[in-house]
Amino acid sequence: FFFGLGVDPAAAAAEEGDEDGGEAGGDLVDCAPSDFVLVAELCAARRLRDFVSLHELADRLAAGVPAASTDVLRRIATVYSTLGALNPPLFQSIAAAYLSAWGKASEAVDTEHLTAVARAFSVQRLRHEELFDAVKGRLQAGGAEAATPEQALSLLHSHAYLNAGDGLGGLWEQLEERARSPGLSKLSPGTLAELCHVLVLSRRADARQEELAAMLEALADPVLKADAAFWASSDGASLHKRVLLLRSVMRYLYRDTYRALPAGVAQAFRCAHRLEQPEAAQKPAVNFVRKVSHCLTKMKIGHLVNVERGAFVFDVMERDRKLIYECNHFDRYYVGTTEKIASMCLQERVAKAMGYRVVQVPHWHWTRITHKKQRASYIRMSRYYAIKDRRELTPRDDVPTDVTMTEFDFVGEYFFRKERPSPHWSWFQPRYDYRNRLPAEA
Repeated sequence: FFFGLGVDPAAAAAEEGDEDGGEAGGDLVDCAPSDFVLVAELCAARRLRDFVSLHELADRLAAGVPAASTDVLRRIATVYSTLGALNPPLFQSIAAAYLSAWGKASEAVDTEHLTAVARAFSVQRLRHEELFDAVKGRLQAGGAEAATPEQALSLLHSHAYLNAGDGLGGLWEQLEERARSPGLSKLSPGTLAELCHVLVLSRRADARQEELAAMLEALADPVLKADAAFWASSDGASLHKRVLLLRSVMRYLYRDTYRALPAGVAQAFRCAHRLEQPEAAQKPAVNFVRKVSHCLTKMKIGHLVNVERGAFVFDVMERDRKLIYECNHFDRYYVGTTEKIASMCLQERVAKAMGYRVVQVPHWHWTRITHKKQRASYIRMSRYYAIKDRRELTPRDDVPTDVTMTEFDFVGEYFFRKERPSPHWSWFQPRYDYRNRLPAEA
């Protein structure tokens, strides 16, 4: 890997104190841009996710992106999206190269290529309007019929994840019709579950609950007939998670439709809910979550970390209250915005419909607060707002309504005196004497 980057392993392992300009232990090799692409593909094949090295590799790839062909651009975008390595500068240059290449070329672009580009940029949380307008124009020129049902569903999922479904206009209905063209009874259970997930993620299911119920009825029979070997496979695990997600959505967001579902659908939901999957190794909490957990421990608030509830994994959950803490790092927002990604918005909607209050800790607040006491006061004040403020009862992505016209007039919960935040976090400064922090000689 270091050989591909043009870095000498012996020189990297040498002591930094050696400044005599000695010869390196090995020879550096000049690599062509195609070599860097092959290194990235080898990393994806071996699932090597060294993000520091991948960032350095992206800097070298970005230099050759303007002169690269569209096939090479597709390979680079696919590799970084497969590895889950977010790199907005690299994909900004890839988008500019695509627009330049498509503006000069007059031949049609393969639908599979457009699908891969949309999927890669959706994984990167990058809503490049000019690029997606170009993708839409190419799709309209070729027609939705040129796409296979799998490609049409992938395009819908990419736009729904980016919350950019309105940008397709009438093309959304054509792609959806193409995805459902084989018939609900002939679609695989994974495809049916993904189609339902796309409708929920794009919030189009709010006005089409009857169609969603029909899809769930077609999905129920394969779920009930699946055996243990299927559930143990990767496709079975993915389907299980999606069915649990759909169960939570129907049960808490579309309650009336959920009660009117046929008995077979309810039985399929119950089967997925009671299915005992093998326990996966619990991932360690990230640094952001650990620091928030430490603040709560100092405040003597009982809580759990990385809590699984159905298809969701909550960062921090209090033990004695229905309260959830979201440690929203940059990967939970679209690039260059403060808007949460569609999957996190859906999780917040379901959690609040379940009766939980959500404390949101965005990364741009947390990184600006450097003192521990300030962070503890910030967490205490955010917790207070989540419980007391009526505006926090509804999801933040909903259209604002007049709170005086809703049914959220309630007395509130009692706070003990020690739990009440006395200072506002932004006005609090720790009391210390700067002279005590310097040596006496200074």
